[in-house]
Formats: sequence, C-alpha cells, structure tokens
Amino acid sequence: MKRAVFLSLVDQVLNSAFNLLLNLAFIAFATPDEFGRFAFLLAGSFFAASAQNALVVMPLNYLLPGREPREADAALSMLTSTNLALVLLVMPASFGLAAVIGADMSLSLAAIAYFGTLMVREYLRNLMVVKGSVHLTLLYDAIAIVATVVFAVAFWQVLPPATATLAALSAGNCLSFICCRFDLKSDFGRFSSHLSAYRGVWKDTRWALQGALQNEVMARSHVFLVERMRDAAALGMLNAGRVGVSPLLLVGTAWCRVARPRLVEKLARGEVASVLQLLRSGMVVIAGAAALYGLFLWVAWPYIDAYAFRDRYGDMAGNLVCWWLYALVVGQTSVMAALMEARRQFRALAIVGLGGAIIAPLLVFTLLAAGLDASTAALGLAGVALMEFLVFGALTMRDLRSPAFGANRQGGVQ
Repeated sequence: MKRAVFLSLVDQVLNSAFNLLLNLAFIAFATPDEFGRFAFLLAGSFFAASAQNALVVMPLNYLLPGREPREADAALSMLTSTNLALVLLVMPASFGLAAVIGADMSLSLAAIAYFGTLMVREYLRNLMVVKGSVHLTLLYDAIAIVATVVFAVAFWQVLPPATATLAALSAGNCLSFICCRFDLKSDFGRFSSHLSAYRGVWKDTRWALQGALQNEVMARSHVFLVERMRDAAALGMLNAGRVGVSPLLLVGTAWCRVARPRLVEKLARGEVASVLQLLRSGMVVIAGAAALYGLFLWVAWPYIDAYAFRDRYGDMAGNLVCWWLYALVVGQTSVMAALMEARRQFRALAIVGLGGAIIAPLLVFTLLAAGLDASTAALGLAGVALMEFLVFGALTMRDLRSPAFGANRQGGVQ
C-alpha cells in the first residue's frame, strides 16, 4: 500500500512538473496570441476530462474491485464501450472549439487528435491504478512525457506553436498506448447493449457529472469569456499569470490530500479541538507558502520578466498579483472544503458550488463588459472563492454551537 501511494505521488509530481514546464516553454517561445489559442483549447480538454472522470473513471473504482472475474470483466467491457462513445462525442466537439477561435485545418486536426488520445490515455491510466498496477501508470506517463518532448522539438521546427504542441501531445499519447498494452476487455460488437447496460450506472454518475461541470464552469468559464470578449492575446497574457502561481495552487491540494483522512478520524472520535487545530495549521501553512512565494516572485521578478515573459506580455506584475490573491483565497477555501467533505456535507458543497458556477461567469462578464483589464477576471474568481470560504465558515461556526458537531458528520445544509 505504501509503495503504491509513493508511486502515485511520484507520478503526480512528474505530470505536474511537465505541465508547468510545458506552459513556461510556451510563454517563453510563443506570442501571447499563440499561447491564448493553446490555453483556450486546453481549457476545453479539461472540461472533457472532468466529464470522463464523472461518467467513466468513477464507476471503474466501484464496479471492478472485489467482484468475481467474470462480473468485473463484463463491467470493464461496458465501461470501455462507454468511454469509446464519449471519445466519439468529444472529438467533433473539439473541432467546434477550434472553429470558435478561427483555427486553420492543421490546428483543428491537432485538437481532434489531442482530445481523442487524451480520453484514451486517462481511461488507461485510471484503469491501471484500479487494477493495482500503479508502477505501470508511472512507466506509461514517463513514456508519454519523454515522447512528447521529442516530438515537440521536431514539430516546432515546421508547425505553429499551438499546432505543434497538440500534435506532439497526441503522438506521445499514441506511443505510450503501443508500449503499455493493457487488456480492456473490449467487445465493440456489443456496443449498443453496453450503452443500454450503462443506464443503471447513469443513476449515480449523473450527479457526479453535475458536480464536475459546476466546478469546471467556475474554474474555467473566464477562459472562454476573455477569448470572446477580448481576444486570444488577452487570454494568453491572463493565463500566463495563472501559470506563474501554479506551484502555489498545488499547496492547498497537497494539504487536503493529507489532512482529509485525519479530519475524518478526529471527527469520528469527537476530537473537535484537534479538528480546529488542524484547520488552523492548514490555513497558516497556506498563508505562509503564499507569503514566501510572493517574496520569491518579488525578488526574482527582473529575471522572470526578462527570461520567461521577454517583454511580450505587457504588465505581468499586476497580472501576477491578481492571480497571487486568487491562489491565496482558493487555498484557504480548500481547507474549509476539506472539513465539509470530512463531515460529509456533500449537499451543502453542491449548493455552494452551484452558486459559484452561476456567479463566477456573471461576475467576470460584468467586469469585462465594464471595460476593465482582463486580469480583473482573476480578482472576480478570487471574490467568488472568498464567498465560498465565508459560507463554509458560517456553516462550521453554526454547527460548532451544537454538541453533536464531532459525531454528526451530516451537518450543514439539509
């Protein structure tokens, strides 16, 4: 178990580092317009991956483990067909997204290839984890990353940056498929019957899909609004600021991954004081990380601006400050959300998430319509995250007055 957790963490670090370096390379060697077009299509792929996680990956985790081999194989075959259906829906949708930004045929084809191979890759990665082959996941990702780098260096010589990068990612995914074959129990001759059988799974996954899409709308609707209401260059400059604070955004995620099971244990034992102490420590850790990272950016800014942004991205200092504030607030909100999850307040989380999904795009639209700089979109998102933090805090303070706080993990919005 410990080995699997360790390998999973290594795999996460590897993928996060690769994504960060890829974005930094794009910022350094491409124009804001090219980076904006790439960021727009990448945001669409995140929507697709979130839908896949809710509809296919989540069922993998409860339909396969602990089942008889024949029953597990039947479930896997059904989910493989379902994933294929999702791929067939996503690929033409990616062509439509490319058309929105006026992409030429080469970029459109690269987008179709990337969306399709991404969906297959994510399905295989998660299946390997469910099957207990975490070491294969690490190998699979390492092959895809190394191959992508090699292909990217070659493709950038002959293709525009966004087209070259998406084509390289697609080629890297394909090579990893070939090197790491895995039995999917595919039986596409029964494709229609598999989709009919999925109706029983849909009763659960539809709610997961709603939650996933709510989160994506809140987190990424600004990408589509900025590109439509400004242009790809404005989106490129805005997204460059987010890339600059992406290491800080990982701090809250890492803390929650470690703290969530501990919160569950302490709540089960009724250790309310320990729970509150753990929350305070999480907030201090995130605030401290934000302060140190802000100090680093301030000291290193002349070098970052000269070598990464190369004076092509305008006033990046103000942009980074907006995203730094966003990262700080989101990190603190994630601490409170972890407590809500530990107390199984899923209905409250869903209601607040729905509110955020409605307010975030409306607020960003209002700021942009008022003629404000695109970087204010980050401040708008920070404001929505602050609203969530205050609501979560108010619910927690209300429940603290109840002697059943430690035992009743179903509190919150009923």
